[in-house]
Amino acid sequence: MLRVLITGANGLLAHALTMRPSAAVEVHPLGRAEFDLQKSAQMKQRLEDLRPQVVINTAAYNLVDRCEEERDLSWAVNATGPETLAHLCAERQIRLIHYGTDYVFDGNQQTPYKETDSPNPLNHYAAGKLHGEQAVLKASPTHLVLRASWIFGPHSTQTKTYVHSVLKAARTGKDLKATTDQISVPTFAPDLASWTWAFIEKETAGLLHAVNDEPISRYDWTRAILKEADQARLIEREPHVEAVTTAYFSSTMKRPAYSAMDNSKAASILGRPMGSWRKGLGEMVREIGNGIKAPG
Repeated sequence: MLRVLITGANGLLAHALTMRPSAAVEVHPLGRAEFDLQKSAQMKQRLEDLRPQVVINTAAYNLVDRCEEERDLSWAVNATGPETLAHLCAERQIRLIHYGTDYVFDGNQQTPYKETDSPNPLNHYAAGKLHGEQAVLKASPTHLVLRASWIFGPHSTQTKTYVHSVLKAARTGKDLKATTDQISVPTFAPDLASWTWAFIEKETAGLLHAVNDEPISRYDWTRAILKEADQARLIEREPHVEAVTTAYFSSTMKRPAYSAMDNSKAASILGRPMGSWRKGLGEMVREIGNGIKAPG
């Protein structure tokens, strides 16, 4: 029986991971109160108590804009926390699975980024995440970093994904604005969870881009969400989506314009295509619809 500790138990990805393990896996999901990346002594004690063979770290500070304001906190969670955890795991011969982000790239490329492409973070969030993933990889040759982007998926309480935001606005009759100059790849959390378990089984290590197929702009992603919602009869009408550029929102934080990642290395290891995010989007919208239509 493989014993696996999952951090960030209350999050979207952790939820998907707990729904997907095989019967040969014993899962221990721990939330921040029980396993805080800022508390090295607590992490050490939990590792010694549970003695997992694998740790999957889904904990992160991912409020990207607020990372610019709360720099010390975001760095502690995204950079030094994973670094400490990676060393604690390495000392105990525990394999660590950690998640990175497409934001480590500067967006100046117009073809999907490969694992061999050089990162160049544009903001504090991305800089912290890059430090974290590099520290994880340096700590042990058995550790694995999976870079993902635009993660979405169903969850009973975590309803702050972009999909939820678009649906909420549409159901209240609001028209929307979405950027045409931000392009990446939506990644369905249950797919990412499934790949993670497969990589663990294969004892995969190193750095992989773990995203679905098909890069898309934030504008077209919004339109795709609304189309699914309309087909599922979750909205009375499909609202107008105004195409704007990132400059419209006057954000002081720089974001990469193009951060789509090439998933061919991961697909080769899995022996199958990663698949489009469209299937996952349809599943998620239908599940949200079933919840809305349920009595009470």
